[in-house]
Amino acid sequence: MFLPPDLREWVAENDLVRLILEAVEQTDLRVAVTNVRGSGSLQYPPGMMLALLIYCYARGWFSSRQIEQASYENVAARYLCANTHPDHDTIAKFRRENRALFESCFCTVLSLARELGLVRLGAVAIDGTRLAANASGQKFRTHDQLEQERQAVERLVQELLARAEAADQLDEDGGGTQLPPELADAETRRQKIKEAMARIQEREREQKEKEAKRGRKSDAKEIKVNLSDLDAARLPRQGKQTVIGYNAQVAVEVEGAGLIVGATVSNQTNDHELLGPVLEQIPPRIGQPQEVIADSGYENGQAVVELENQSLIKIYYPPRRIHNRRASAATRLSKRDKLRAQVRCLMQQRIDSERGQQLLQLRKIWAEGCFATIRGVLGFQRFRLRGLFKVQTEWLLVCLGFNLRKLARA
Repeated sequence: MFLPPDLREWVAENDLVRLILEAVEQTDLRVAVTNVRGSGSLQYPPGMMLALLIYCYARGWFSSRQIEQASYENVAARYLCANTHPDHDTIAKFRRENRALFESCFCTVLSLARELGLVRLGAVAIDGTRLAANASGQKFRTHDQLEQERQAVERLVQELLARAEAADQLDEDGGGTQLPPELADAETRRQKIKEAMARIQEREREQKEKEAKRGRKSDAKEIKVNLSDLDAARLPRQGKQTVIGYNAQVAVEVEGAGLIVGATVSNQTNDHELLGPVLEQIPPRIGQPQEVIADSGYENGQAVVELENQSLIKIYYPPRRIHNRRASAATRLSKRDKLRAQVRCLMQQRIDSERGQQLLQLRKIWAEGCFATIRGVLGFQRFRLRGLFKVQTEWLLVCLGFNLRKLARA
């Protein structure tokens, strides 16, 4: 069998990889972070690396080692790489450091879709899902537990330093000895504990500020952090299940091809403060939605009033049912509670309208269907990166892969 001299002949004309290449070619690559070490390591074009990551995420390959293997075994990936093979360290480093590039490509894809008439930013649906973090559930610590571990590590460091000094004095050559490798591990552990204790203090301060803003004291449990991933949180799922991870959010336009127009990640356990942050992620150059549909988890009367006053957005969501509230209590409602009651009544009227029912059906199809594709078809159940900033970077890649799959079919 004679092999064709051009790899393009091996890839179908309607293959997803060709659309990805066209999108990447129109992306501003000047924001890319590349190898600046000057160590002689191979330098791959940022456009190639970006296209490779998007293609593999769109195919459900998320591990850097899987992506490296695909450059050998998958014809489309081999075509993307021009028959080169970036190693997994290079792939992982490029993925960690290029959030700005992913954001630029995300905006470019949405702009292309709008020019093709596949994005109609009239109404968007907001939804979220809990995804596992790259963290162990056994690594949660309170402030007191971290203090005990810090003292133990300090004693270990002093012991190792004393052993190294004694060995140095016994060295006949007088040339000294290398520090024991356990010392470097102990120093790393000490720094990690220090960062975790600072994170607990920061969260305690934020919690006190929220309590002061609400005017009442909270009965929240003692704050814990995870030593594997300091930003990961214990999030509730349906029933009594919990997940150690993050709250991934999307805004999906529901009158076009169902593309994700805004994406972010939070470690908050509830959605009621995330409506504004998700809408802020929609690129201004593709426009502003006129209507937003969400579920009852986003109910927040104060935030709704502020959003609608600041913009022309009309918000819909089914209000939660209030149980065990006596009618006589209405006369004792505070100003904040009266505002919530007014917004709840307004939302019920909007949801009961014909347009409200139509948007509810569209949300079930597009927003919930978006997560069904990401989790069920692509198989994305857990983040590979650690830390909120890096997790947000990886979520952008997932959404990019989802959007380009949608565009390829449209």
